[in-house]
Amino acid sequence: MAPPQPAQENSVHTLRLLPLVASLAILSQLSPVAVAQRGAPLPSDGLIRVLETERGAILASDGFDTWVFEDVNDYVRSDFFVTHGLRCGAKSPEGQLPGYTATNDCSNSSTNPASQYAPSGGALYRIPVVVHIFTHNNGNGAISDARVDSQIDILNEDFNALPGSNGAAGTDARIEFFLATTDPSGNPTSGITRHKNNKWFNDQQAYYNAVGWDTTRYLNIYTNLASGNLGYAYVPSGGGVVGQAWDGVRILWTSFGANAPIGPPYNLGRTTTHEVGHYLGLYHTFDGGCVSSSGCNGNGDLICDTNPESSPNYSPCTRSSCGSVDPTHNYLDYSDDICMYEFTEEQSRRMRCTLDNFRVDLASDGGGPGNATPSVNISAPSDGTSVSDGTAISFAGSASDAEDGDLSSAISWSSSLDGTLGSGASINATLSVGSHTITASVTDSGGASDSDSIAVSVTPIGGGGVTLSTNAYKVKGRVRVDLSWSGAVGGSVDIYRDGALLTNTANDGAFTDNTGLHGSGSLSYQVCASGDCSNTSVASY
Repeated sequence: MAPPQPAQENSVHTLRLLPLVASLAILSQLSPVAVAQRGAPLPSDGLIRVLETERGAILASDGFDTWVFEDVNDYVRSDFFVTHGLRCGAKSPEGQLPGYTATNDCSNSSTNPASQYAPSGGALYRIPVVVHIFTHNNGNGAISDARVDSQIDILNEDFNALPGSNGAAGTDARIEFFLATTDPSGNPTSGITRHKNNKWFNDQQAYYNAVGWDTTRYLNIYTNLASGNLGYAYVPSGGGVVGQAWDGVRILWTSFGANAPIGPPYNLGRTTTHEVGHYLGLYHTFDGGCVSSSGCNGNGDLICDTNPESSPNYSPCTRSSCGSVDPTHNYLDYSDDICMYEFTEEQSRRMRCTLDNFRVDLASDGGGPGNATPSVNISAPSDGTSVSDGTAISFAGSASDAEDGDLSSAISWSSSLDGTLGSGASINATLSVGSHTITASVTDSGGASDSDSIAVSVTPIGGGGVTLSTNAYKVKGRVRVDLSWSGAVGGSVDIYRDGALLTNTANDGAFTDNTGLHGSGSLSYQVCASGDCSNTSVASY
């Protein structure tokens, strides 16, 4: 199935690319300049074509005229870019694939913002991302790992309304993104691929068949010329998208990441936030224009807590139309990056609904396949350690996680008898008398957890007012041990065998331990009462 071509909003025209031969023929007559020059007219087919040449110039045609721009930054600041609505190439609801009507709560005709999709108290959805970086032979398109990391950070700031970030004032959708750590074959990966290919850089050919990863399990982001848009994505809500090799997000490489080289007003990474919003089922806030507030979940952008607006907003950061304040701060408008800071509650619910109903294999709800499980290990003391009552024990361990790195400082320590002992890579604790299971546990930022356990015994200190003697013998080959004591105070005593509490029994001076053992060996016993413990008596058999 061929992919639907990205389109300018409110237009039926598809975006395609100017043939290279014709492009070079035009460019050869022109020298690079800071303003656009008009080239020879092309057929009046109404198609948008955008192409970068070996010299880095941008050729742009609307089917009537062809324009040459010095570079991509010159192009995105042009009247051509704005007039043709190339801020985003995603389609409005009515522009999606025909002949498909979804019946779930987030179709391309309506939204049901039910409480089951509310992010507050809901699962944290974690989405693995692979970024495919395409470069031109002229060197354009190169993006560093640090810039990729910064874009992932921006997505998480915006989708999770992280305090102190540009998106802090928005809604925490509880949707998190991370660079994939394993590829579709299960091999370790950085989550970044790089390819030098002029046609792929110019958004030509079916490159997704060659380099794309399983689109049901990974968010594929391609950085290239994005067919002349700042970006475009495929909204899944009309059907026919999920599982297709071409599914994913395309971003103009100069607008990708923090402090992107495109410069203001599109240099803060919000183009990717905008397009991933489409990828998760959202439409533009200006879709439908000044639609009625009645039935708002079935018209316009299918969202009721975004005011309708008459047209895309480019600047300034505040504007009113349709008799109300426009949602110019919303990531799904066309505002400058600095203006954008929110998804609304209903938009967040629609995105979570999309993950539940369309992109069902994409995200994990905490520790699933999208999130690597951390690892924790107790290094001291050794398993089976035994100490005397009152002895301070030093516990040490380490923990790590593929996404979060070193988590040793987050280890939680606990005892099966004494409860919580403390937290950190190392702690000191004095345990009560008895047989303890010591557990070190850690949980990563995605909710996945791991634990490690050892056995530690604490034996009572003898030599007080209680005296004990033992006698071992066999009945039908099975070992029994008679215990006799005196000097214990109170109505009951604790009997310890090999440092572990065996039983609490009446303080009547005698007890028989039916061990069930056979063969030969020895067992050590103590009797304790009211904080006073007997000598240790060894019974050999």
